[in-house]
Amino acid sequence: MQVRFLQTGEEKKWYDLMDEEFSESFTQLSDYRLQSHIVVEEDNRFIGGMELIIDDPEQVFLFNPIVKGKDTPSVFEHLLCKGIEAAQSLDVQKIFSLIHKSNDKLEIIQAVLSKLKFNLGLKKVLYQRKPIPLFVYKSDLHLVYKSLKEIGEEDFVKMLGKIYQPDIFESDPKKCFIGLKRGAVKTRRFYPEDWEVAYIENQAVGVTMPQLHDEKGEQGSNFYLGVVPKARDKGIGKILQQKAVETLIKRGAKGIIGSTDIKNTPMIRIFKSLGYEFVEYQYFYCYKGKCKSC
Repeated sequence: MQVRFLQTGEEKKWYDLMDEEFSESFTQLSDYRLQSHIVVEEDNRFIGGMELIIDDPEQVFLFNPIVKGKDTPSVFEHLLCKGIEAAQSLDVQKIFSLIHKSNDKLEIIQAVLSKLKFNLGLKKVLYQRKPIPLFVYKSDLHLVYKSLKEIGEEDFVKMLGKIYQPDIFESDPKKCFIGLKRGAVKTRRFYPEDWEVAYIENQAVGVTMPQLHDEKGEQGSNFYLGVVPKARDKGIGKILQQKAVETLIKRGAKGIIGSTDIKNTPMIRIFKSLGYEFVEYQYFYCYKGKCKSC
């Protein structure tokens, strides 16, 4: 049994492992990173695999490892240890693991994560909707919008700071903005005119940041949605999310997803009211270990 990085031209074996149809030869792209896909090989076939979502210099996500075959805990441990080693070689500040509840080896993965000094940090609920136009949500509120392109990053970040709620990923609103923008720019589909601040009677009340987030430009979500505390419970959040959906449709999204903390009942109500359908739960684990290898 050997754990290693996926090599150029091995996409077919990767897609077979993930039970997906072959879609593209991603290992031959100019910006492909060797550390982004890890496999465990035995008898010339892949029995385990995991993608690394790399957002350097900030963080790496060890994304939902998959194992097929015997000796499952050992294979997961090989994958996760290699992932930790790869992340540490990139000198990132934080390492997380994202696991889907639908993973049929969830309990085994959780036990291995605990052994390797990962702590559960956040549980989120994932929703999706088709890119079909929304029925107009009627409101007596009159919102005016100014984009990031119009007001500039400094004022946009100031507004974000009024509504930002720290989480396990980032406590500073400016760093959050920089990270989200960096992720958007990487897709080559960053449109600063789409990220907007909403105003009522010249008072800023909320922020919406819709974004296509995959390389093909097919999937979109609202990177951030927030309303200032004194303007909450008035339907502004729903208006902003509806506007984000409309923007993503205009940008050509073929699928729209959204996720939030399982305890964020107002956002969950917004998703449901706008035609989003429940997909599954996601578990985010934080790496607390300090060793350089397992």
